[in-house]
Amino acid sequence: MSIPRETLDSISEIYHENTKDRERVIPMDFGYAPATGPWHRAFKKYPHRPRLALSVPEPAASPGAEEVMRSRRTLRQFAGEPLTLTEVERLLYFTNGITGAVPLEGGTLPLRASPSAGALYPIEVYLAALSVDGLEQGIYHYEVEGNALEFVRPGSFGEEIFEITHRQEMVREASACLFMTAMFGRTKHKYGERGYRYVLLDAGHLAQNLYLESTALGLGCATIGGFLDDRANRLIGVDGLEESVLYMAVVGRVLSNGGEKV
Repeated sequence: MSIPRETLDSISEIYHENTKDRERVIPMDFGYAPATGPWHRAFKKYPHRPRLALSVPEPAASPGAEEVMRSRRTLRQFAGEPLTLTEVERLLYFTNGITGAVPLEGGTLPLRASPSAGALYPIEVYLAALSVDGLEQGIYHYEVEGNALEFVRPGSFGEEIFEITHRQEMVREASACLFMTAMFGRTKHKYGERGYRYVLLDAGHLAQNLYLESTALGLGCATIGGFLDDRANRLIGVDGLEESVLYMAVVGRVLSNGGEKV
């Protein structure tokens, strides 16, 4: 049942109503195309930037998955102590790394740690290394196919991120900040305007992985949905249209008293 247009009074309502799947506009023989073609092998790279290859971590024997899920909390207070490069490797790999592959005609389809609509994986991850042993301070891009960090720009950006996130004090105490961006075309070429819904869901899948891996490592994590979009995009060097920051997160060491958990 369609909602009369005159009752829609917000952009979100108009978008949601106009991207609903309906029988009268979907062919009876409609089916999702198989996971083939160049979009399923699309990996963003910075070929002319310094590159640091990361190791492929083995899954930890403990704690178990259910214990990690039960223990997951949002922490907004951190100790201000540096992370190790090994911890960063694990955070990136188990958030958005390639964890397997399936054979396809003409090649293979990489599989990742998180689900994605149509296996299109529109989300890219950037790391602001604020205090990480073994990493120069600056902005890095996680290059998924090669499991590597590409050094986008050097600099100490903690105060700028503090301002971008509406002066949230936890940013000043965090050791790393992750930016999750969307390359919308990867998903919209297949799903049209409805694809924007799927892109947002994909960002949520990645964020939950980040929470769970942070918990498994004994680290604190907090996601951030409120930030100055244009400034965040400029900071990491994306245009805000074809690729734009959707979600942010900070990670850091837990206070000795555990800090406030919500």
